[in-house]
Amino acid sequence: MSHQKLLLTLAVLLMALIVTACGPAAASTLEAESNIPQITVKATDYAFEAPAKIEAGLVSINLVNEGQEPHHVQFARLNDGVTMEQFQSALQQSPEAAFPLVTWAGGVGLLGNSASQQVTVELTPGQYVLLCFMTDHEGVPHLAKGMMAVMEVVEGAEQAEVPEIKADATVNLLDFSFTLPAEVKAGQQVWQIVNKGEQIHELALIKLAEGKTMADVAAFMEAPHGAPPFEFAGGLQAVDPGETGWLTLDLQPGNYVAMCHVPDPATGHAHFEMGMVMPFSVK
Repeated sequence: MSHQKLLLTLAVLLMALIVTACGPAAASTLEAESNIPQITVKATDYAFEAPAKIEAGLVSINLVNEGQEPHHVQFARLNDGVTMEQFQSALQQSPEAAFPLVTWAGGVGLLGNSASQQVTVELTPGQYVLLCFMTDHEGVPHLAKGMMAVMEVVEGAEQAEVPEIKADATVNLLDFSFTLPAEVKAGQQVWQIVNKGEQIHELALIKLAEGKTMADVAAFMEAPHGAPPFEFAGGLQAVDPGETGWLTLDLQPGNYVAMCHVPDPATGHAHFEMGMVMPFSVK
């Protein structure tokens, strides 16, 4: 996979989306009895506030966007033997030099200001980098403006029983499509998201403004002008093949679109250009 194309695709696409988007209502959380450790990541313009060290295992990540611009948080684990200094040095050279040094571990998708959302993922021991690829109005990625943090994930006490997450629906990420629930109802719910493809995938959600269609979204992407015809609705950031994450949502009625921005290594086309885009309604 061309990691440079991943960054460039995200940067170019998201630059077009930045104008004045706001997030939908704050999402619910997993049931309290799940006993899954929770952490909060606060996003500002342009920094993360997050714990420096947490224990490995299932972790619920709550992203709170306290900035004025849209933000997400991508967790990337430094591959074994790779130091933070090597990663930073490679990142300064080019995205292509830096991104092969990490593996994708999920995170919370794009949210507008004052919005929050939660995902649950399993983090293995190692050193993680928290990144925001969103761009400002000049096209500069937020990570280049300092929106990057380091987190150490350490071995913890062995759990006698792995917490069970009760999902209301399952979403499969395929090469190159989604399987979504046949019917999506409004309200609080948890989606289990499984990457069953052979490539890295994500589930990015937007909510269309009332009266707007996919054609309006496409037109805005071609020539951004005025307010975008949608709101960022979060989602699950990129995960490796075979990985699972749980997305906690509080969906409002309306029309939504699920998409994946990750590019295909063979063609360089973003996955949504290859069919990995799917509208759905919430009633």
